[in-house]
Amino acid sequence: MRFPHRTQGATLIVSVLFVMLILAVIMAVTAQVTLSTRRSSADQQRILAARYAAESGVAQVQARLRAMKSLLDASSIPPTVGNSVVETRIRDLCGVSVLPAATPDGAVVCTFPDTGLSGNAARVGVFDLAVTADDFAGQGFQKTAAADRARFWMTMFSGRNAAEYSGTGGDGSTYRATYGLIPTELRRHAESDYRLYFTVPSLTAHGITPLATQRLQARATGGTSVSTYLRIGRGSFAKYALFTNHHFQSADAEVGGQRINFTGRTLFSGPVHTNQHFLFEGNADPDGQPVFWGSVTSAGCPSGGIGPVTAPDGTMGDGCTVTRQPGAFFDSTAQTFVGRDAMTPSPAAPEVGDNAPQFNNTVQWDAAYVRLPTNNQDQNTAAIQGGLHLSGDVTELQLYRDIIAGQEVQRITYTRGSTTVNLSYGPSGVLQLLDLSGTWVPALRDADGSIGATGTPATFNGVISVEGGSVQNLNGGPNAAQPLPAGASIASFAGVTVAASEDVNITSSLRYTEPPCSGENTGTAPAPCGNLTAKNILGVYSGQGDVNLISPRSCPGGNGTCPSLGDDPEINAVLMASQGAVQVVGYDQGAPLGRVKLIGGVIENYYGAFGRFNDSGPTNGYGRNFIYDQRTADGFAPPFFPTQEDWKIEMFTVAADGKTTKLDADDGRGIRLQGDSVAVGGDAP
Repeated sequence: MRFPHRTQGATLIVSVLFVMLILAVIMAVTAQVTLSTRRSSADQQRILAARYAAESGVAQVQARLRAMKSLLDASSIPPTVGNSVVETRIRDLCGVSVLPAATPDGAVVCTFPDTGLSGNAARVGVFDLAVTADDFAGQGFQKTAAADRARFWMTMFSGRNAAEYSGTGGDGSTYRATYGLIPTELRRHAESDYRLYFTVPSLTAHGITPLATQRLQARATGGTSVSTYLRIGRGSFAKYALFTNHHFQSADAEVGGQRINFTGRTLFSGPVHTNQHFLFEGNADPDGQPVFWGSVTSAGCPSGGIGPVTAPDGTMGDGCTVTRQPGAFFDSTAQTFVGRDAMTPSPAAPEVGDNAPQFNNTVQWDAAYVRLPTNNQDQNTAAIQGGLHLSGDVTELQLYRDIIAGQEVQRITYTRGSTTVNLSYGPSGVLQLLDLSGTWVPALRDADGSIGATGTPATFNGVISVEGGSVQNLNGGPNAAQPLPAGASIASFAGVTVAASEDVNITSSLRYTEPPCSGENTGTAPAPCGNLTAKNILGVYSGQGDVNLISPRSCPGGNGTCPSLGDDPEINAVLMASQGAVQVVGYDQGAPLGRVKLIGGVIENYYGAFGRFNDSGPTNGYGRNFIYDQRTADGFAPPFFPTQEDWKIEMFTVAADGKTTKLDADDGRGIRLQGDSVAVGGDAP
């Protein structure tokens, strides 16, 4: 059947119209999709621009925090600024007229208002003592006048009066943020140790474009589980694994040129310093080189060059009286001196023939000369104020952990002449006295600091100081030879410093209830210290004499007939003899007695002898197994232990587990903010 021509034409027209309609719909949909995509892309660009602007706000605050850390790294209050000036600025920081006596846990000097240090330039005066205009200029600051420097510190610690940080981008975006660290309190932990605790708040930065706003929140690395403080104080000598003023065994040895020789038996895991020069001896054996896992520094004062000089504060004391010569000696036979600039392949890794000491940390051959104290007067003062102050010779001093009425206590028993006194204290620090009836009663302190049965109830700040005398027999009590914890000398909570004007003789092992470290150093790794939150610590200090480890070979009546150490003794302590040596009495007598395992450090005027050896091994005395107490690198020290002359402001963090970490100048760390969350929209501040 054939359709009429008229019908065929109509069908064609309908088909064409239908196709055109479909094309129109496709074009409309395509246009809508294209318009929507363009609109979405523009929105995303605006949001991204706002996000970048918010990140600029975080970056500006982070840059200020980084600058603050760099300024504190350079901080130093020279000895020309007297202690009275520093203490005045500390009082101004808190707005108080009197500073409290220090306590090991930190006596609260003040708490700060929620406005922090803002609005009062006097509160930040202590920072101006330590950080100069040149320090600010070195960090790129254009304005370095005193008022500008004060404004910087007031801004950084402004609390709820947070400073505003704002700026404009090239694309028309802007950012705005307000931020201020929140100081909470200042504590006094020692005579020259103040700690400014502060909170690091979260930061919210706003990035703004004409049609978009982004809020970026950033928080401190570690969050609220990490607390932070600034330590305003003098550096403790306890931070050294080894410190020598004269790197010779004695004055006679220095005159004779008999230098102390570091050999393949030398393994140090902490900082080592001398005010003179080191001598390194190595050989071709794989284990034939001295190994250092901590920093190594020397001041380069030549032999015979140390003598009396006028210090910057006007006082007389030891210093280098001749031109210092940065460098070191190599080969014990030739004693070849190589200056720093002539060291090859580099000063950080010098090699002279087979002598190639292994430095696994930083090395500095032109370090500052560090002057040692000359007496124990500071410890006497601290003992009178809140410790145990004794005059004349102490025949015997026992330190040991005990359990009384089910509680762990620190026992202190001392004998002078025919009189023996028994004291104890627990974690609270309240001192108890064992009376003649065998009953523990509160110990009392009278006006001159003496402990007895009259006066006011006494607490113990950790210092035992003997003025004008010696400690003839320091030991770990009746259980010193027992396994831990029964044989511990220092209770788990206790920090003790024993100081004397003259000699201190150690006659037994002295051990912590909770040692911070174990094992020993090797050529491939330092000894592990897996208990850095341990609180027990001991310092032994002689202001004008020696710290003597008594060998049984030295007993006048024959081997072992006097109070003395045994084989392989263990000493957990920082030992210091600022005008003498830390040494073994009888180091050159009889057969060898193993090694002294020391967990701590040694600071001394002359390098004391422990034993003798030849190519076949030890021949007399003791060898050394010195393990560095890594807690002291982070500022932990025995109470009122001697400090250096310069004041510094240093930053520390305390983790939730109690571990304290010093944020060193060379590790690049500081207060770091990290992005935490992002929100779209919202009103800008």
